[in-house]
Amino acid sequence: MARVRWWGTGLVALALLVLAAGLPLLDKALGSGAKPLAPGTVLSVGAKRDGVRPVTFTVPSAGWVLDQADSSLTSNVELANSGVGLYVRVVVPLAPLDARELWNGLGRIVAAGGHSRLRAEPVPVTTAHGLTGLTGRLAGRERAGMATVFAKDTLGATVTASGPPGAYRRLAADVDAIVRTVRISAPS
Repeated sequence: MARVRWWGTGLVALALLVLAAGLPLLDKALGSGAKPLAPGTVLSVGAKRDGVRPVTFTVPSAGWVLDQADSSLTSNVELANSGVGLYVRVVVPLAPLDARELWNGLGRIVAAGGHSRLRAEPVPVTTAHGLTGLTGRLAGRERAGMATVFAKDTLGATVTASGPPGAYRRLAADVDAIVRTVRISAPS
């Protein structure tokens, strides 16, 4: 009768156990890529020109985190707070554009995603720095939010925020505060 050796099977089982228990612990230790932001943090996005990114905004209160994995400071920033996602994207047009054209384009992009739609006509919005744009409601199945667009001749920015209706209502003032701090310093 042949002797069966189990040490190989035991090593495989041990390796699987280490992977099953160790990888979640390693993931937790390394973090999820979400960086908590302090109130008053200024974020900048867009391709650097003379060492400065052209679109900036300020985080008004605690609770917002920067999703480092899904943000690319050359084109977009993704923040989250209590289930609400907020996205600031830089728009580099092929030709001069205005806020109405940017709003219509954003509406087509949002609709193509199939989860949300821009609702009603947008209304004018002005930031604390005098930048004017358009803002309106964003809604979808079990989602509520807003969209805002700003355009200069050579550069634009979109801000969208959405989440579960209750969570969005609780953070609506924060979202509005972020929108009102947007600044575009586009090259002429």
